[in-house]
Amino acid sequence: MPNSAFFDPQALQAALDRHLTREGRQWLADLLHDQLGGPITNASIQAEIILRAWSTRPEMALSEMKDLKARLDETSAFLVALVRAVTPPASDQE
Repeated sequence: MPNSAFFDPQALQAALDRHLTREGRQWLADLLHDQLGGPITNASIQAEIILRAWSTRPEMALSEMKDLKARLDETSAFLVALVRAVTPPASDQE
């Protein structure tokens, strides 16, 4: 969970209420759930597999680590694209 000093769920909910319709919030929730929630959950599970296999099956752990890195790279690329997509154009920031 994000550090509470940097993340205030109530403030986020209030901001979303001000800026998005109910349908917009649902669309955003679905997008984040599908595109980030699943991959992050899978990465956590895969990391557990790697930790368990590290000492007894190092070749499997290495293979899983390479796969995990590739999946995290994909998820990171999606997040970068999402941030770029929702950032207003420079002409709107004046």
